[in-house]
Amino acid sequence: MAGFNPQSAICNLQSTMPPIDLPTLRARAAAIAEKFSAPPALLAAVHSLLEDYADRSHRASPKLTDSSPQNTLKTPMPVVRAVITALRQRVKAQPQAALAVVEGLWAAGTREERRVAAGLLGFAAPLVPAEALASVERSLATIESGETAEALAHYGFAPLLLADPATHLRNIERWVTQPQKWARCFGLAALGVLAKHKTWDDVPSALDVINSVMGDAEPEVRKAAAVALSDLIPKSTAEVSRFLREQAARPNHNTHLIVRAVMLKLGPDDQAEIIKVMRE
Repeated sequence: MAGFNPQSAICNLQSTMPPIDLPTLRARAAAIAEKFSAPPALLAAVHSLLEDYADRSHRASPKLTDSSPQNTLKTPMPVVRAVITALRQRVKAQPQAALAVVEGLWAAGTREERRVAAGLLGFAAPLVPAEALASVERSLATIESGETAEALAHYGFAPLLLADPATHLRNIERWVTQPQKWARCFGLAALGVLAKHKTWDDVPSALDVINSVMGDAEPEVRKAAAVALSDLIPKSTAEVSRFLREQAARPNHNTHLIVRAVMLKLGPDDQAEIIKVMRE
C-alpha cells in the first residue's frame, strides 16, 4: 500500500507507557505533595504525572467513539494510588485547604484525576463533614461514567456514609431520583458501601431505595441496581428473594431485566419461584 511504513506502524504500536519504577514514582509523587500550598502548581503536576504514565497503546474503538466518554488517560492504578498516598497526610493536616485541591482535580475532568479527587475527599471527609458532603453534592451533576460514580461513592463519600447511615440513606433516596443517570448510579453504588459494612443491617431501607429505580430505562442504572441488590444478598437472602418476587410481578420489561440478572445469585428454588411469578 502506497505511503505505508511498516516500521513506523510497529513503533506506534510499541509507544506505550514507561515502565513503573516505584522509587522514581514515589519521588515524583512526594514532589507533588510539596506543592500542596500552591494548588495550581499541584494540579498541573498531578496531570503531568498521570499523563506521563498514560497507556497510549489502548485506543478507543471507532464503534465506541460516539457513545463512550473519552476522558480517560489509561494511567495504571498504581500510579493513581501513589499520588493519593503521597497527599494523604497533607490532606489530613489541612482538610479545608484540601477541598480546593479536590475541586480542582474534579474540574480537570479525566477519570484518573477524579479518582484522585475521590480518594483525597475521603481523607478530608471525617474532619470537615459538612463541607465534604457539599462537595459530593456539587459533583453529582458532572459525573460522566459509572467508574467515576463508583469511585466517588466508595472512596469520597463512604466515610460520611458509614459515620451516619440513617441520615445518608435519606440522601441516597433523593439522589437515586435525580434526572442525571450517573447521579442515580452513584446513589446505588453508595448502597453497596453499606451492604459490605459488617455492622450495617438495614436491608429493608435499602430495598425501599432500590424500588424507585426498578423500572429505570437506562441500562447503566439497571446494572447498578443489580449490583446493589447482589451486594445485599449476603446480608439477607430471604429479604432480597422476597423483593425480587414482588418485582417479578410487575409487568415491566426493565424491571424483569434487573430481576433476571440478580436471581442468578440465588439458589435454584428461589430462582424457580421468581420465574414462575414472571410467567403468571
